[in-house]
Amino acid sequence: MTKNKPIFSLRFGSNEELSPTREELEVFLKSPKEEGRRELHGNDLATYRELLEAVEAFEQRQQQQYAALLGFQGKMFYGVLGHSCFFSPVLASEVEQFKYHLHTLLTLDLKKPTAFIKSAEAEMSRLNPKKEDDAVKLARLHTMVDERKKTLETLVRRQPALVRELGDIALYLRDNLVMIEKCCETSIVVLVDLQLSRKKENQMIESIKTHFKEHLRDSLRNGPVTTHFVETIKKDVAQLSKEISYMFRDDIYALTQLYEAVHDHTKKTVLEIDTLMAKTESGKNKSLEDDRGLFTKIEKVLVSLISEYHFELTPTIIRSETAHEDILLEKRKELLDHVFDLLQKERRSRLDRRSAKDRRKFTVQKSTGPERRKGKDRRSGKKRR
Repeated sequence: MTKNKPIFSLRFGSNEELSPTREELEVFLKSPKEEGRRELHGNDLATYRELLEAVEAFEQRQQQQYAALLGFQGKMFYGVLGHSCFFSPVLASEVEQFKYHLHTLLTLDLKKPTAFIKSAEAEMSRLNPKKEDDAVKLARLHTMVDERKKTLETLVRRQPALVRELGDIALYLRDNLVMIEKCCETSIVVLVDLQLSRKKENQMIESIKTHFKEHLRDSLRNGPVTTHFVETIKKDVAQLSKEISYMFRDDIYALTQLYEAVHDHTKKTVLEIDTLMAKTESGKNKSLEDDRGLFTKIEKVLVSLISEYHFELTPTIIRSETAHEDILLEKRKELLDHVFDLLQKERRSRLDRRSAKDRRKFTVQKSTGPERRKGKDRRSGKKRR
């Protein structure tokens, strides 16, 4: 679906020197999280990737046959998840990268080469370079110390680079989750407005009335019709009108609930990341252990993001008490197509909309130009259409 502001677009400024190859990443994901345990690093993303594949399959194969296989519930469920962009291959990839870099940070061992250098230098101080055996040993120790010093220099440089990369990934994910929040807020506004205005609902009901009027007119052309036939049509129209209203209400409510679930889940993660990342800005984390502790907590937040969501769609079974259930199902398809078409086009977020006091009390029929806003209500900069 088309987005006004791309969610999970390219992350600029990533450190290519730290980025693992696909093979290195695969090896890491298939490795155990703890030595001697069966749980693998990649297990954290397993459920998320399964649903991601289902969402992508839905978006790539929305032909009639595939849509019929999924049914209305599938179209609603995967339609919302796809539109919200919560299920994204980029999100999955960035979480994998975060886990990989954190593992590298956690396994950085500055103590071992430092201890070796200290021990070797102490031994070298006791050796006599004038003795042949000691001279050979000194040369070997010099070489080993130089190697350890180079290793230590590399590790010392890598630590802040890893910290920066982990911080960049965390903030990149945080910023995109905020955009998902706004997308959900906008969608909820659209759905609420659609239900309150009842414009589409009334339009569908009127189309049914028109359909049966034409049907009755055609029957009259073919000859006289009975009073019972006319009364049956009236009852069917009245019943279908009620059923459309119930269907409209239930489907809009179900879609709204799903958007709210995605919104609340992402918002919770954003707040947790903000709280943790605030510590880096305050300068409290200066040691390697501080960095390790901070990003280990953020990893838990990200794992919770991709594994502890509860996105469900309240099952709504549509049945008609008339003999025209096919018409009701056709209207349901029309409604869902209309809803997702609106959601793709809508550009206004909840915060952009005017408050109730500022909204017009009546419709100006003669006004055909674009709306104009004044004062604080006017959009500026990035908020302009």
